[in-house]
Amino acid sequence: MPVDTKVRVEWKPNVKQAYFLSLPDDIKEALYGGAAGGGKSEVLLLFPLLRGFHEFPRFKGIIFRRTYPELYREIIERSFNWYPHAGGTYNSEKKQWQFPSRAIIRFGHMEYERDARDYDSDEYNYIAFDELTSFTEFQYTYLFSRNRTSDKRLPAIVRSGTNPGNIGHGWVLNRFIEPQGKIVPWGTILYDKRTKHRRIFIQATLKDNEEHIDPSYYDTLAILPEAERKAKRDGDWHSFSGQVFGEFRPAHVEGEPEYAFHVVPNNTYLPAWWPRFVVIDWGFSANNYCLWCCVSPNGRLYFYREYAIKRAKISLWASEFKEINNGETDRVLMCQSAWQNRGEEFLIAEEFEKYSKIHPMPVKNDRVAGKMMLHEYLRWEQIKRTSARNPQEYSQIEADQILRIKGWDAYVNYTKEFEVPAPETNLPKLQIFERCEMVKRVIPLCVYANKSNVSNKDSEDVAEFPGDDPYDVARYACMEANTLSLDSVVVEKNKAIAEITKQLVVDNDQTAFYRKMEHTERKFEDADIAPVRLVGRRFAYAR
Repeated sequence: MPVDTKVRVEWKPNVKQAYFLSLPDDIKEALYGGAAGGGKSEVLLLFPLLRGFHEFPRFKGIIFRRTYPELYREIIERSFNWYPHAGGTYNSEKKQWQFPSRAIIRFGHMEYERDARDYDSDEYNYIAFDELTSFTEFQYTYLFSRNRTSDKRLPAIVRSGTNPGNIGHGWVLNRFIEPQGKIVPWGTILYDKRTKHRRIFIQATLKDNEEHIDPSYYDTLAILPEAERKAKRDGDWHSFSGQVFGEFRPAHVEGEPEYAFHVVPNNTYLPAWWPRFVVIDWGFSANNYCLWCCVSPNGRLYFYREYAIKRAKISLWASEFKEINNGETDRVLMCQSAWQNRGEEFLIAEEFEKYSKIHPMPVKNDRVAGKMMLHEYLRWEQIKRTSARNPQEYSQIEADQILRIKGWDAYVNYTKEFEVPAPETNLPKLQIFERCEMVKRVIPLCVYANKSNVSNKDSEDVAEFPGDDPYDVARYACMEANTLSLDSVVVEKNKAIAEITKQLVVDNDQTAFYRKMEHTERKFEDADIAPVRLVGRRFAYAR
């Protein structure tokens, strides 16, 4: 793109842009926008030039869009309007501008959650997100560890622009516009006690930038569907609900608890006797998706293998399933559509049984309940725990009377009412093996159903979208895992196994260990759960 750098170019910020540019650097995060046409991309592109950062040899900045086509069209092409006139030279291979001082401004994209890790070894003084609501909270917060400075003259700041809507709507709303469920006036400086950072939101609308916008653009926005019109034209943050599972963490984020992540290595140890099951969402034109699951004695759920195929006959995929499963479990749940009468000789479930030699069961298909259960399994924040009764109300005299009159059990029950429950030790309850790429990708893409298109009872449901099969399977799996963990027989069996395993660690008596395990298998062999399997008479990893 040849540019005549001798031609003088001028850019005059509008009032809101000037306010955004003049924010002090001790405000770590700033969000600009709220409606279409407010001049977001321009102000993010020109920010480092107008602040003179490009004149410092050690300055490095990066500007993100979610996908490369968006990055090229909305950011890279626009940069040629301004950067050459500041002496910049563009390197298309590295997607970066270098200035005479040797300062660098790069462009990046993160289409998938895992792409955030591509920037692990980098350091940037200035990080900008164009259309912030198209990113997940994890991608945004993960990049914070890359925002730092080694030159005291340069700040370490994050600046963003966006409209309401898209998958990140909910977390952006909570972080900048409506913290702790309370709307604050735009321009209010918020203080995050956890990170010790300050942040601010600058509301900008089409009217603020009308000198640079075609007058007919406002009328064009008026013909959009109601929710989109309110968001893009009016900057209404309450016409969309955004990303559903903002708590999903494919990796640890600095400042959060060490255990706050959901993706674990493929060789994570899963003892062979832990209950296992498979959930299948049948499909032909859509994916036929299978997910292998394992439940630990403390109720933690593992997704450890997935299999998907499109447009395949049942005889093919059921046979492949049988080979992959290799006798690992005979507890299989299938979506209810597998029992629908399609006017053919056999139901899908019956054909599956014919070729896999496993009798499947139907899943529990309560969409909202399944979604809430997935939230619970993803949760990594501790619930604030208190005793059932105020400790100050405890009376030793009353306790002694209960002991004399009602006995020891009643005495113990009384004292327990004043005990504070111990912190949870199995958070998060869901762990996903690295190889389960499809379910890892889909969970962050879930958004709430458009409120104008659903009934009140479904207003908390997830919107359906192409490729959402792994989400459906994940919620089915959480419902099944919760049933297993609450089942008294399963709980009793798991406790027995845990005690046997604990004793093995203490005395390393293999003979006693296998004798006890075989006794446990016989004891629970009539229970409606998968039997204990001793793979090669040794500990086994999930294949």
